Formats: sequence, structure tokens, C-alpha cells
Amino acid sequence: MKNIIVKNKAGEIGWGAQMEDPTAWIAECVAVNAWGKPERWVLHKDEPMAEAYDDADVLEEKVEQVDGVDVKQVKLKAEYTVSIEDITEEYNLQQVIAKRKAEYPSAEEFMNAFFDGGDEAIAALQAKRLEIKAKYPKI
Repeated sequence: MKNIIVKNKAGEIGWGAQMEDPTAWIAECVAVNAWGKPERWVLHKDEPMAEAYDDADVLEEKVEQVDGVDVKQVKLKAEYTVSIEDITEEYNLQQVIAKRKAEYPSAEEFMNAFFDGGDEAIAALQAKRLEIKAKYPKI
């Protein structure tokens, strides 16, 4: 299981998700600019028809020959960052805990065994808990 965090340029978390394989989801979001513009080449701001940008967003510059004319371009940072954290171990542990809780004796069953059933009833509940722990071991 992966935890995906998408932050804007200011470092604020704007989107997130948890899934087994986020590759396709990330590709779809990037394709439609869901989080903003990706890393890209644009005309240098000194060129005619260039879009405005902040110099701090420039990753690199280049000059290309187009029809015998030098055209300056800059590569701009993406307007977002994507971080992926593997949370498989934590996720699996939470799944085991949830399955155990669903099958454990209830507090009411414990109270009845403790107050009304005596040692044998408590021992039976302890045995049931051990069976459930064996059924859903922590990995």
C-alpha cells in the first residue's frame, strides 16, 4: 500500500490518496493538469509571446535554432510535488487489528464471564482471544 501526498508550490498539501499502485492514477492526474502544470519547457520571458514566470521556478535554460533564428527557452518546475511513501507494513497491521477486534469477545461478554461465569468462563474467553490472535498474526 502506498500513501501519495501532492503538495503545491507553497508546500501545502492539496491532494492525497492511498492505493496499492498509484502509477496510473498519477499519470491520469498529470495528463489533465489536475494539480497544476507539470515540469515543462517554455519560451524565455525575453522572447515575444512568452508566458510570465518567476525566475525561481527556472530549472535550466537552452537556446535552439528554429528556422535559422536562436530561440531561448527555459525549463520550469512543476507547480506541485508528488511524494510516495510505502505504508504496506502499517496498513497490513491495521487490517490485522481490525479483523481481530471484529472477532474478539465484547466487553459485555467479558463482564458477564468475570462477574457471573468464574474462572472457567474467563479461561474460555482467554482461549478464544488466543485463537483469534493465531488466526490473524501480526506480520
